Amino acid sequence: RSARVDKVPLAWASGGSRSVSLCWPSASTGDGRVRLTVRARRRRWTRLTVGAVVLAVAGTPAWVSSAAPLAAAAGSTGAPQQNHLRLASQTPWVGPGTYELDLRLLVTTQLRRADVELAVTVYPRVRNRSEFALSVQDKIARSPLRTISSTLDQLAPDSAGAFLVRLPVRDPGGPPDPSRLNLSLPGAYPVQVELRQAGGGETLARFTTHLLYTPPPPYAQPAAPGAKLEVAWILPLSGPLSLQPDGTRKPPAGAYDAVQELVRAVDGHPGVPLVLDPNPETVEGLAGSPREGDRAALVTLARDLDGRQVVEAPYVPVSLKAFADAGLEGEAAIQLDQGRRVLADALHLPPGPRTVVVGGRLDDASLSRLGGRGTDRLVLPDTDLAPVQLRLTPASPFGLDSRGPARPEAVVADPGLAAHFGTAADPVLAAHQLMADLATIYFDNPGLVRGVVALTPGTWQPNRELLDAALDGLGASPILSPVTLDTLFDTVPAATLVRRLASGPSEASALSASAIRAARDRLDAFAPILDAKSPLLDAYGELRLVSESADLRPRQRNAYLTGLGHQIDRQLALVRLPSRHTITLTARTGEIPVTIDNGADHAIHVVVQVESDKLVFPAGSSRRIDLSAHRSVTERFPVRARATGAFPLRVSVASPDGKLVLHPTHLTVRSTAASGVGVVLSVAAGLVLLTWWAGQLLRGRRARNRRLVPA
Repeated sequence: RSARVDKVPLAWASGGSRSVSLCWPSASTGDGRVRLTVRARRRRWTRLTVGAVVLAVAGTPAWVSSAAPLAAAAGSTGAPQQNHLRLASQTPWVGPGTYELDLRLLVTTQLRRADVELAVTVYPRVRNRSEFALSVQDKIARSPLRTISSTLDQLAPDSAGAFLVRLPVRDPGGPPDPSRLNLSLPGAYPVQVELRQAGGGETLARFTTHLLYTPPPPYAQPAAPGAKLEVAWILPLSGPLSLQPDGTRKPPAGAYDAVQELVRAVDGHPGVPLVLDPNPETVEGLAGSPREGDRAALVTLARDLDGRQVVEAPYVPVSLKAFADAGLEGEAAIQLDQGRRVLADALHLPPGPRTVVVGGRLDDASLSRLGGRGTDRLVLPDTDLAPVQLRLTPASPFGLDSRGPARPEAVVADPGLAAHFGTAADPVLAAHQLMADLATIYFDNPGLVRGVVALTPGTWQPNRELLDAALDGLGASPILSPVTLDTLFDTVPAATLVRRLASGPSEASALSASAIRAARDRLDAFAPILDAKSPLLDAYGELRLVSESADLRPRQRNAYLTGLGHQIDRQLALVRLPSRHTITLTARTGEIPVTIDNGADHAIHVVVQVESDKLVFPAGSSRRIDLSAHRSVTERFPVRARATGAFPLRVSVASPDGKLVLHPTHLTVRSTAASGVGVVLSVAAGLVLLTWWAGQLLRGRRARNRRLVPA
């Protein structure tokens, strides 16, 4: 069929092919017109009924479209245009009480509103997760159920600037209604939203969300009582490192803004069970932050833990396998112990060791060590496990093959669910795609009690829009039940499947084992100098623990270890020994005074040692000294000189166990005391000289007397 027309239908109501000629004025042809033939081929298209789908704007009359006018794109130029389409909000579940899908859309375009249209297409429900994944990528192979469209000039945005699109769905228990979308089965129905040039022209922007249809029985497959899909959503709470290599806590500006967003979202949904996986180093940074908002967020988080679970975590993210491969197995226990202490102090709720979310890779040795700590429930990434062929998504705990006496239970952190926490380009859309993914898992087998774990990646920056939309959807879901990890392990029957850990290459090179051991040994040697409960020990220990973080590059790791060494050296430098000077002994016995000055603002405990080859120390050459802050003490060491003259005296200070020795100082001892043989010789020499002098005097008198006698 050919005709000269200025409008064509957007879609045909019946099958077959149609040819339509569009004629515009043109000087290039003899008749002043150019002819363009458009052929459309219909493949099992569902008949569109006028009024079946309604697009409405809040505060404006609803409008109906089965064929929208085609307007020329007048005013557009060849310059690149900025066109964006975002989802502002959406009805999460369509079912009893809400048989309408409302989409609020945010549109940005530089084209005239009359030249741009919104088109919404509903497709048949996805039958498995593979089809769901393709739909998210806008790759839908099946024919649509219905398409509607309208130009933007026919709409008016609401106060927030969003356009409301309303798709009514027929109530399965009500009478037939051709104006509503008739869905036969419950499930996730892809809904493709396009911003395009008017009349079905070039697509300017597009996304796919899903209509989650959940009618009640008998229209839906009946499920066992309480047989919702249990969802354990793990939210990591982490930020940039606040502890710096110099030992100070200086979080970057705005470091915890995203953490505050997460806490506010959690606080706004108190009835939704969640699993919190806080980074203890971040928690310490919040507690010590100079910003009141950061400290208040920590207080709010501690208040909102009722019905939530806090899992045990190492002080910083680490790889347990890297520790085992580097021969540093003990470091993993120290990391977990320090993390538990920090969380218990800050949140007033010590996390139990039974359930652990494994951040890095795991091996049999690390698994055995965790079992020794009482851990028998694990959340693992699927990449840590040997691959198996499964028909459906794993949705129950399973046994983990272990060399130890006990076999722990484990669940997989679903990688598909984690993928929804990607870029923040359209966070509300990401939240509803997450709900649709969970619904698809539920509809795989809705008659069983099953459970999945959604582990938010630690690198994800919390987004309030995504969190609010997802938490609202979980809280209102008729088919999903948010739970804690402990609840999931307790209530979901374990599968008979037993899986093994996957083998992997050594990760020893990820850590500088020799440098970490050297730092640990030096800190262990320095520790006895301080009080057992000195906060400096925790501070220096945290420097070492931060250096083991899997998030650090080797250069950054070395900076923390070097900083730890500088901190210890700085403390040792505050213990001052006497400067070089000379001590004179005027007798064979005497005392050597040694003054030790503590310039630190904390107590110290040291051992002073004096040594000399020419001196004997009857009361011992070493002495323990306990010095209060900013105090000095003079210790006197009784000595006996073995000889006269000047000779060196070495004075050193060491830790109480002798493992750490400070740089010694040297004094000069001058002994002027004479020995018994020397005294005898001196007296004898004096007598000889006196006798000689007396003889000389007597002979001189006789000589003078002889000269006075006359000849």
